[in-house]
Amino acid sequence: MKTDFIRKPLKLPSDDSVREPLAYGGGPAVIPEDVRRTNFPIITKEDVIQMLVSIQQDGDQVVDEFKEAYRHYVGANYAIATASGTSSLHLALVGVGVQPGDEVIVPAFTFIATAQAVVAAKAIPIFVDIDPITYCLDPVQAEQAITKKTKAIMPVHVHGLPADMSALRRLTDKYSLRLVEDASHAHSASIHEQVAGSIGDGAGQSLMADKNFPVGGEGGIAFFKEKEDYERALHFLDSSGIDYRMSWIAAAFGLSQLDRLPYYDAIRARNAAYLTNALAETKLFSGPLVPDGYKHSYNMYRVKLSPERLGLADLEDYRVKDAVQQLINAEGVYAREWQNVPIPGHLPFKNRKGFGAGYPFTLSDRKDFGYDLVRFPVTLNMLRNSLTICRELRTPIEYERIQAYALAFKKIDANPHIIRELVERGDNLKVLYERDARLG
Repeated sequence: MKTDFIRKPLKLPSDDSVREPLAYGGGPAVIPEDVRRTNFPIITKEDVIQMLVSIQQDGDQVVDEFKEAYRHYVGANYAIATASGTSSLHLALVGVGVQPGDEVIVPAFTFIATAQAVVAAKAIPIFVDIDPITYCLDPVQAEQAITKKTKAIMPVHVHGLPADMSALRRLTDKYSLRLVEDASHAHSASIHEQVAGSIGDGAGQSLMADKNFPVGGEGGIAFFKEKEDYERALHFLDSSGIDYRMSWIAAAFGLSQLDRLPYYDAIRARNAAYLTNALAETKLFSGPLVPDGYKHSYNMYRVKLSPERLGLADLEDYRVKDAVQQLINAEGVYAREWQNVPIPGHLPFKNRKGFGAGYPFTLSDRKDFGYDLVRFPVTLNMLRNSLTICRELRTPIEYERIQAYALAFKKIDANPHIIRELVERGDNLKVLYERDARLG
């Protein structure tokens, strides 16, 4: 029988590994290949028992129980459980009153579903650049993008760090706009203890199986602050005939997983803090910066590269990144890009075919939608100079594994000459955003 059980423990890491030859050149990897796998979500007897209980109940009752339990956890006033994260964002936008032809401001750096949900609402996504520190939507850029057709601003709490909601709320109040959160990375994330999903007028959140808080397969949830918006979303479902219902199986699994979410959060926060402190001891690498009063949920962990601090300023930054990725992967740490092209550079927005014949983009009188990538220099620079650890930090990994991750980065930092050699003998590598766009 195939099993996810890890049968071999990771040896306790030693600082001596930093001085050993790099695995890329034939030395021992910090994390051997046969112990690199991490498992998430964790399935326990509580999940099995909950499924056995739920199978004897009415499916709608199970979904309602889950919806209310999670709504209470988040602190939202109203909620609708959905079949996916994209559908939850669509409902949130419709609920706050987004109409065909309206403009919705979104960040250029996110997952494509953020902007696709705007199109699903028959509205026009208007992309703006990100803050260079948080990688979330830049409020200054957002204000410059507001027009008479703007209806809402939809920031993304990217990687699990909440956007600057206070600054964005000041904008929406100033211009009489609606504020919608894409909280798909931000389960349990918060600003001054207010949980993501309960801060804006509406919110959408993915609960798919590889998120920090997973349901059984695909799922999502839309949150609303005002009863009027919640009822507008319900009316849309009734009148359109669209079936966005969450599966009772997904909800049942979500019920049992919700009990363990605070534990998962605590382990991730502990591991992320350890790694950030360790990276601060290197020259090349640095971890995420979290503003005071913010709680990062670390759905992903983005590592910034500063080649100039390691004497590599004369090399093209994206080539340094590519070399580092090869070296760190060989050591057993799967750090990768997670998006190589800003979302306005993906085909649905380059071509703007929409639902056919260009709809809903044909509702706009714009000659220029502002989708040219040169408009997003901060996003482009971030893509050239950072790598992301994704799934490997979502699971409650052992303390020795996060120690090994830290040692692997330190090992790379101790070998700038190897990075230089890799870059200088490299082939005709294209800049990331000049390659074909990839999702994730």
